[in-house]
Amino acid sequence: MSTITALTGGRVIDPANDLDVIGDVVTDGAAILAVGPGAASAYPQAERIDCTGLLVTPGLIDMHAHIYPGLGNFCVGPDQAGVERGVPIVVDGGTSGTATMQIALDWIDAAKPKTRVLNFMDPNSLYLATHDFICHKLEIANDVRNLDLEGAAEMIERHPDRIIGFKVRACHTGDPESSPFLNGAMSIAGDLPIMVHLGRFPHTPSITTDALLDTLRPGDIITHAFRGASGALGRPERLPTDHFRAAADRGVRLDVGHSATDFRFRDAREIIDAGYPPDTISTDMNRFNIDHPVVSLQETMSKILALGIGLSDVIAMATINSATSIHREHEFGTLTVGRGADVSVLRIEKGPASLTDGYEVVEANERLVPVGCLRAGEWIAATAGLEPALAAA
Repeated sequence: MSTITALTGGRVIDPANDLDVIGDVVTDGAAILAVGPGAASAYPQAERIDCTGLLVTPGLIDMHAHIYPGLGNFCVGPDQAGVERGVPIVVDGGTSGTATMQIALDWIDAAKPKTRVLNFMDPNSLYLATHDFICHKLEIANDVRNLDLEGAAEMIERHPDRIIGFKVRACHTGDPESSPFLNGAMSIAGDLPIMVHLGRFPHTPSITTDALLDTLRPGDIITHAFRGASGALGRPERLPTDHFRAAADRGVRLDVGHSATDFRFRDAREIIDAGYPPDTISTDMNRFNIDHPVVSLQETMSKILALGIGLSDVIAMATINSATSIHREHEFGTLTVGRGADVSVLRIEKGPASLTDGYEVVEANERLVPVGCLRAGEWIAATAGLEPALAAA
């Protein structure tokens, strides 16, 4: 018999359902049973977790991290990015190409992480996300002989529940206005989203930012949308370019993708002030940024909160908006009764909070800190991404 769990007395915020109340969330290990004030009273047998003074939200989704430690030297483990930091659902941001994708999925099956793992896949046969950009250094990322559209289509057909789209490095092979890798992925993607990196890669030529923005379809995703020197802001006025505005206005989605160097408070302020806030918040978590400056998805959310975005909107950017971006809004992103039993619990730490993008430090009045999560109905306390005092408590 499934264990019934009740998260009681928390501030329940579910932006998809326009819900912000003090109440309970009850699950049976598979699905949400009840939500609202006093909801737990109908389940006296439930295991209770007191969430008084805490935020209770739909299960957070980090839709850009690198979580295959056996592929290259770049990745953290899925649970490091996920449930250990109160995040039950993590999407790998294109660590693997088609030749190693099955190996990666088999590793997940063997490792059995508690975090739910989904994947963007690079359409090249050989791609590994490494700290030294080896696939770019060796120039196989921009070699059309590496493009494997047949293999990519086959992997998508074989694993539609696990591979949710493509992560394309929009390299060119001579024409800076056109990427055969982006065009190729589009030719087989159908309605699956394509995530692209805004800005240049080392070692291999990328198409111009304007060409990239003009090529993307509604529903495609620009990660690192708020990085410095990406070409998104015009000079000297530092306002979003016409190409950036046109892309966002037609439905291209803006993702934070923090990373170590790919989010700047300065650029984010200017883009947000111009009317283009993030659609989604993600970390681009990897071995080289997990401790600093990323820390956690909640820390990244805190940075957007510090830029003046409201709490409910920030939570939406890591729940329903992310679920919508990966076409899983029917599964994740809300606390609707009957949905899967994935719930996150956060604490708002009041008081001075120093938040850094790796370049600039912003002194905020509050930060979000992970407390834990329900993943498939199992309560998992956060053990990472905490302030030192909290971690020792």
